Amino acid sequence: LTRKQYQQLQALRKSLEELAEMTSNRLVEALRRKNEALKQAFKRERADPMAQMAPAVSPCSLRDDTIPLKLLVKLGKTQEAAMAYSARRSLLLLESLHERPISGTGSVDLVIYAAQLSQAFFSCLASSVEGFLDLFIAPSLNNSKEEQSGDESSIQSLINIRSLPPGALASVVLWCDAELAKFGAAFGGTRILGNLALSPPPRDAEARRGPRVLGQGNDEVDINRDRTAAIEVAAQCVGQAFQYASENLDTVGLPLTPRLAECIRARLKGCEKEVAAMLDEQWHYITVDWEHPPTDDDIPIDERGSIPML
Repeated sequence: LTRKQYQQLQALRKSLEELAEMTSNRLVEALRRKNEALKQAFKRERADPMAQMAPAVSPCSLRDDTIPLKLLVKLGKTQEAAMAYSARRSLLLLESLHERPISGTGSVDLVIYAAQLSQAFFSCLASSVEGFLDLFIAPSLNNSKEEQSGDESSIQSLINIRSLPPGALASVVLWCDAELAKFGAAFGGTRILGNLALSPPPRDAEARRGPRVLGQGNDEVDINRDRTAAIEVAAQCVGQAFQYASENLDTVGLPLTPRLAECIRARLKGCEKEVAAMLDEQWHYITVDWEHPPTDDDIPIDERGSIPML
């Protein structure tokens, strides 16, 4: 190439880079505005009492952002694509947490509602992870059919790990952890566990109750009976959450069930030992700490208040 041709190529390359940057910025801004509009529309629908009477397909479930996201990946903006992808799927997961109970009107069967929420949330989370893999992993034409017949829907697949950008993979893994914390807050809040009387009676209840009068019922026995029944229901609800989380997330190579156990344990109000004893034996490996709390010997030295003197 002559010097003039080389300068022309350099100018053309710079122009293409500027156009690619402008295109990617416009795509990111368009996706951000679309996600924000869907978020505001979802808030308005939740605030409208008549919206519950007319079920409709949510626009968040439409995959109208597939082409812009793939263009961002082609332009090398993997981090921006991962953030836009996770923002739209967060809205979809939020809607799954606000589904109406299918157990009918009146009193809600908490066990059925727990199974409904768990199935809706974790199936949506698993499909979101699979969509993330489809977004960043292009099918290779050089690989034979035998090589492509493996488990390519798993995030731990060797082919996927080599193909995924590290920044995008870290963003989606952290996003999954944040969404799991949201599920734990909703599950342990007013949706399921918050409706159960799991708290133990206060220690000064005996002193505040006063002298016992003959002919009156034993309030302490009634409280213990109600709390035992609530713990049994809580154990069934937690078992449903563990079951659907394991069925959906383990298939995509994202075993978040132990992390889910940590989120739920903080919402059990001190009855995790009783709940763990009622759970199925297959969940013993993630609830062993519930039955046997860690002692000082199990806690690292840097996490203790002071180093014990020998």
